[in-house]
Amino acid sequence: MDYNKFSNPNQSGFRPGDSCIHQLLSITHDIHREFDANPTKEVRGLFLDISKAFDRVWHKGLLYKLKNFGIDGNLFYLIQSYLSDRYQRVTLNGQSSDWLPVEAGVPQGSILGPLLFLCYINDLPNGLLSNVKLFADDTALFSNVSSPIETSNILNNDLSRITDWAYQWKMLFNPDITKQAKEIIFKKK
Repeated sequence: MDYNKFSNPNQSGFRPGDSCIHQLLSITHDIHREFDANPTKEVRGLFLDISKAFDRVWHKGLLYKLKNFGIDGNLFYLIQSYLSDRYQRVTLNGQSSDWLPVEAGVPQGSILGPLLFLCYINDLPNGLLSNVKLFADDTALFSNVSSPIETSNILNNDLSRITDWAYQWKMLFNPDITKQAKEIIFKKK
């Protein structure tokens, strides 16, 4: 993905030579650059989390995206086989449910799972006007404030685009009250 420049450059999760610390330093640098601007600007940031992200990767959607990356032939069929014919059931107190097909999710604990997840969310930032930073399933949007109304419109429009993206690709941003979107205003004062 990196060699063919498929990877979103704002994604720091599961990438060799990148890390959470690298991303935090990058975000901090961007915020301080606005503090040092003349005139000084504030920065508004929104922080989002995808709910059960690895479990929600829709197999048909992932295969569609892989085809669009140009992955085909034996590699495509290998990945398709890796995702297909998976079943699950629940057993509780010796009672088991029926087996049901698994149509979403990438296997966790594998090396391929995170890579497939990154392929799936790679296009999330497309069309957004805010600065975007991704770390696996966490998304941060930043907008430099020249005009509070304009910044509010940009962030709200980007949130609307993200909501549309999530609906199209069967993802859900966290409804848990402890993990809901947070807005932070960074000021020099």
